[in-house]
Amino acid sequence: MDMSWDDFRKFIFPHGQRRPGGLLGHAITLVTAGICLLTLYWGFVISPGPYVICFLHLTVLIPIIFLLYPARPTDEPDSHMPTTMDWLLAIVSFLVLGWGLLSADRFETRIPYSGEIRTTDMIAGILAILCVFEATRRTVGLVIVVVGLLFIGYALTGPYWPSVFAHRGSTVVDLVESIYLLQTGMVNFIVVIAATFVFTFITFGVFLQVSGGIRIFTDLAMGIAGHRKGGPAKVAIVSSAMMGTLSGSTISNVVTTGALTIPMMKKSGFKPHEAAAIETCASVGGALTPPMMGAGVLIMSEFTNIPLITLLGFSILPAILYYVSLYSYVDLKSRKAGMKGLSRDQLPRVRDVLRHDGHIFVPIVVLVVLLLLEYTPYLASSACVVSSLLISFFRASTRIGPRKLLVALEGASRATMGITPIATCAAIIYAVIAITGLLVKVTSVILALSGGSILLAVIFIALMSYVLGMGLPVSAAYVLIAALGAPALADLGLPIIAAHMIIFWFSQDSTITPPICMTAIVAARMAGAPPMKTGFQSMLIGKALYLVPLVFAFGNLLDDSMPEMVFDFAVMCGFFLLMPRVTEGYHTRYLTLPERVLLAVAGGLLFWAALGPMATGVYYAAGGLALTLLCHKMITAGRPVSSEARS
Repeated sequence: MDMSWDDFRKFIFPHGQRRPGGLLGHAITLVTAGICLLTLYWGFVISPGPYVICFLHLTVLIPIIFLLYPARPTDEPDSHMPTTMDWLLAIVSFLVLGWGLLSADRFETRIPYSGEIRTTDMIAGILAILCVFEATRRTVGLVIVVVGLLFIGYALTGPYWPSVFAHRGSTVVDLVESIYLLQTGMVNFIVVIAATFVFTFITFGVFLQVSGGIRIFTDLAMGIAGHRKGGPAKVAIVSSAMMGTLSGSTISNVVTTGALTIPMMKKSGFKPHEAAAIETCASVGGALTPPMMGAGVLIMSEFTNIPLITLLGFSILPAILYYVSLYSYVDLKSRKAGMKGLSRDQLPRVRDVLRHDGHIFVPIVVLVVLLLLEYTPYLASSACVVSSLLISFFRASTRIGPRKLLVALEGASRATMGITPIATCAAIIYAVIAITGLLVKVTSVILALSGGSILLAVIFIALMSYVLGMGLPVSAAYVLIAALGAPALADLGLPIIAAHMIIFWFSQDSTITPPICMTAIVAARMAGAPPMKTGFQSMLIGKALYLVPLVFAFGNLLDDSMPEMVFDFAVMCGFFLLMPRVTEGYHTRYLTLPERVLLAVAGGLLFWAALGPMATGVYYAAGGLALTLLCHKMITAGRPVSSEARS
């Protein structure tokens, strides 16, 4: 291990958390490792009911969040131990959530809205909600807490809203019962997912990291793309695509791969905001890339009752399209600036990397095979954790010994702490949506405003995603928008998988779209670039996030017909290859205005070809291809256009 032990733990543990030593540090290590092992064990046996799973998960992790996350983000997490207030909140949250765990059997067997509610239940429920909100504020910020409080306020003030959104109102007792005592709130499917196979998927990713997965993926990316023009940017794209198999987290991808690729991109000639934007968009793709696409796709599987392996299968071609879009932009930008690749002598060889470290990919194969055999995602991901541990012993460089194993177990629990409060907040909001009938109301509004137009409805969903997604983590944004918008899209005739995939892709744009673009801001800080400039550049580079959902709605990328899927994939690849040439005004030389217009029309025809049946799309595709060939002939036959003379 090249780095020191403390540096290794710092690398594995999420940024922003304290790493206390002494008795407290040992206690946190044992408790977090214990809950991780218990969660893995439940993946192989018949696990207890949702009340025990959720309340145990919350009772362990929420108090530890107060001990590990400072109250103010400006605090240096390593500089001090928990404060008195941190300890008080940890104790209170342990008691009130522990009360739910002790009362699990009573909560599960009581009759909803008519069974006895003790005074202790009410007090514990109110305090539990407040503790969850404060834990969420510390881990991901204030925005989702404000959204949650607004929804609670909406539940309590129902009669005072305009008629379309008015409802009879909920009492405090009913609201606390729905959130704390019933399976509509803290014990609903969102928290169950977070406490079971999201936890084990995260553990799988951490185990791959501990066994050297980041180094191996980076070496592979360097070997594949490092020698090409603009090599460092292409390394960022390839490595971030592979990093999606580790975490499915955009910010995590930026922090890990960006630490290497952003300085390399700047050194090769990219401007700081361009380097940050390329890394941002490449990292966003990690959450779209199977087999690990973050918590969102796991929640989608439960929302839609579609097997996870089916969703992963339908996500392959769209994910490739996304990276084709990024790669074509970077390639053209590199050629335009005359950038060079890295020397092959300085780069690892792909064959050597695979021969020496290729065994770490075996657990990923195990995951796919188990899902294809229709085992549950919970069991499949738990089995992958075990297989990643066993397979690590094939080489000394990847071996997970006892000390690394303990760090991996603790690191997995610490990483899950970034998901647990988000999922619980989303569950609270979902409970309010259910008890107020807001779902039906929003569906009616979208249907009325769209006038039956799928295009208008998709645009409304995109706007909703942008507004509600500001500052929200992707998984929370997806849950909220899917709960409110997916039924409307389904009522307009879209298949349920298309409705949810549209929302899933739109929910990713909250991390790159100004003014609140969390991933872009992190990348900008690493590159020393203006955050807003980085955000707007990310929008340009990541245009596939806004365009591919239209193909989900009107095309055949999610169709059961393979020829239709392949056709849409092919014409969209052509579209994404042409668009950078239009926006940059460059092919093998600078383009004149007529040439850019001709390429824009050709790209438009290819895009239009993907928005309908293949029977008519082939004619548009043929027209687009003909115009592209004509323009290429004009470019190769014409004189070079200087940068000063270009239009």
